[in-house]
Amino acid sequence: MKGNVRYHLKEGRNPQVLYLFLLAACCFPVVSAPGALLLGLIFSLFIGTPFKDIADKWSVYLLKTSVIGFGFGIDIQVLLIAGKENIGVTSAFVLGALITGILLGYLFKINRMIALLIAVGTAICGGSAIAAVGSAMKADSGQLSISTSTIFLLNVLALFAFPPIGHWLGLSQEQFGNWAAIAIHDTSSVVGATLKYGDEALKVASIAKMLRILWIIPVILLLVVGSSGNGRTLKFPLFILGFILASCLSSFIPSLGGLFNNFYSLAKQTMVISLFLIGSGLSMGTIKQVGGKVLLQATLLWILVSVVALVFIKYR
Repeated sequence: MKGNVRYHLKEGRNPQVLYLFLLAACCFPVVSAPGALLLGLIFSLFIGTPFKDIADKWSVYLLKTSVIGFGFGIDIQVLLIAGKENIGVTSAFVLGALITGILLGYLFKINRMIALLIAVGTAICGGSAIAAVGSAMKADSGQLSISTSTIFLLNVLALFAFPPIGHWLGLSQEQFGNWAAIAIHDTSSVVGATLKYGDEALKVASIAKMLRILWIIPVILLLVVGSSGNGRTLKFPLFILGFILASCLSSFIPSLGGLFNNFYSLAKQTMVISLFLIGSGLSMGTIKQVGGKVLLQATLLWILVSVVALVFIKYR
């Protein structure tokens, strides 16, 4: 049945025109962040993405640009205070997730590199951390693809599941923002979930997520030194610096507050576009790459982190 639907959609309509129409719709507030991701997923799985290489490339650019833009909505003093107050909690969750993920990989007898990449992706920032650590550790394309695909599938689930769970549990904007930042892997899904929950949740999550992403640096250094001692290129996510710079500008130049607010609003919309492009990049081939044991490791680790973080945030 699915094959017939895909065939008729391809033959009856020009997929390029339909794809561009949906992409244009995501430029307007009428499409939510989860809705954009769902549109992209449906299009990819039933029709096929006509501009996959371009979509993959621009989804990364728009994602990073959007994160930088969120900095215009956050006061640098708030960022510094939050960083100081939460550095211990963030460190504990990152290190705990790393150790637990590696142990689960050993228990399930998963390839050591894949187990490490899943642990890093869960503990820090999903696909970005996997790409950075994989590059430093010289992971092959298959290991990178399987790890990234697994984390992406869980990100899709989190984007749709977290907001309803947050409302059901009566989480405040601050509580949900912190929970999403700790328990959801990729920045795009953290932002997508908190965009749906509320503006305050988005701001809280943006700050907390930045603290997690910064852990890329010590983790890569530790792994490189521990594995071989050879100096390798350290890929630091420069969009973090852009986020901090944007926060400084909006804090120290209040006369341009109106302009910065426009940048912040634009960033929220470009994130919606990015999510559509990310969703349209998923294929059945990508899903089939994910093995049962790898998915089990990633899912158990994700659930454990999510539950522990939720209990801590809800009852601390």
